[in-house]
Amino acid sequence: MKCETIPELERFLNIQEQALGCNSPEVANTITRLAELYFSKGLLEDAEALYRRALNIREQALGPHRVEIEDTKKNLEKVLTRKRAPSQSRTPQSMTDSSTSLDAVPASMALGWPSAFDQDKEKEFEVELASLRHMMGREHPQVADCLTRMADQYCRNKRYREMEPLLQEALKIRERALGLEHPLVSSSLKNLARLYYFQTRYELSEPLFKRALTIRQKTYGKEHERYADIEEQYAKLLRKTGRVLLAQELDNHVQRVRGKAR
Repeated sequence: MKCETIPELERFLNIQEQALGCNSPEVANTITRLAELYFSKGLLEDAEALYRRALNIREQALGPHRVEIEDTKKNLEKVLTRKRAPSQSRTPQSMTDSSTSLDAVPASMALGWPSAFDQDKEKEFEVELASLRHMMGREHPQVADCLTRMADQYCRNKRYREMEPLLQEALKIRERALGLEHPLVSSSLKNLARLYYFQTRYELSEPLFKRALTIRQKTYGKEHERYADIEEQYAKLLRKTGRVLLAQELDNHVQRVRGKAR
């Protein structure tokens, strides 16, 4: 089956998972192709999550010394390198001080006027979401992935109020399906925390940032960039709420972690 677009590949992946199981090496091949498309579009968080999933499947199925394993690790490192690099293509807007695609608001959409392309894209997401719920069930992690991408699309048009229920549902699905301490749960917590932060709803944002930090500390450790990514965002909230010294401590730690990674 020839699939050239993200929606086509995602539909094919759903079919493949049902036919072969979620841990099949063939599924890992499709996940890798999907990750490549996300990477080509600059959707780095999605690409990273997919490459990590493909790597996990291949390590379990093929062992640690196969060429496919090394290729996946190289691709993952390319994503991480791109995330570390300062982007020249993004125009600073109200939600662009993060490395995630959810926070990227292109300059062409700065006024929040949906284009015909955006409207078509939203309809596409609605169809995809309905299909996933029907095929996989309402509590499947892929439903949460689709909800997050829909929220990303709303973000690009500054439709922040419509993002909130999508991000809340995605978080609940991931918590129930993956467990309260899964790395993808930390990503959902971060997304929702950032939305509340930019709405100045700091009392809602802070506990979500703290939960996300706790998960990433357990998963990666405090000296990992994935921990530092959220720490940096939490420091911004601390500054906004007058805790400047603590914010500076966090910023200093973020710089040390990123300095080690270079």
